[in-house]
Amino acid sequence: MYLLITICKKTEEKEVVPHMINRPPLVITAAQRYLSLVKGESIDSWINIWADDAVVEFPYAPDPNPRRLEGKKAIYEYYKDISPVFELLREKPLVSYLSTDPHVGVFEISLEFFIRSTGKDYIQDYISVVRVSDDGLIVFYREYFDPVRGQKAFHPEG
Repeated sequence: MYLLITICKKTEEKEVVPHMINRPPLVITAAQRYLSLVKGESIDSWINIWADDAVVEFPYAPDPNPRRLEGKKAIYEYYKDISPVFELLREKPLVSYLSTDPHVGVFEISLEFFIRSTGKDYIQDYISVVRVSDDGLIVFYREYFDPVRGQKAFHPEG
């Protein structure tokens, strides 16, 4: 059972209306599935959460990393080598912020990884904006993170 809280404005005051639902909204399920790759899921299974024309954006990605991926093939090529690089050590619970559009959500999570190539720990806080289609496939994903933390963890001299 999930508790979904909606904040609505009827007059000048905000009113919190709790709703009990039997299953999570599609956008929450999609965000949880997105995280399954860093938990060891096969890329060949994981890629099926994406629409064929999906878009991924990393607005703060440092050069030479891409800031935008277009299409399922580009997403696959970018993510296919992630699992061997990262070893997930710890994660904090996924925090979900739903919008008035049931297909859109904002999520935050903190993850701690061990980077095998450098032998360093990588602790990162992520905020993601996710939009899904009516069938629950991710059509848009934008991820915000601190690029300085990434550079320190992925570069031996960093």
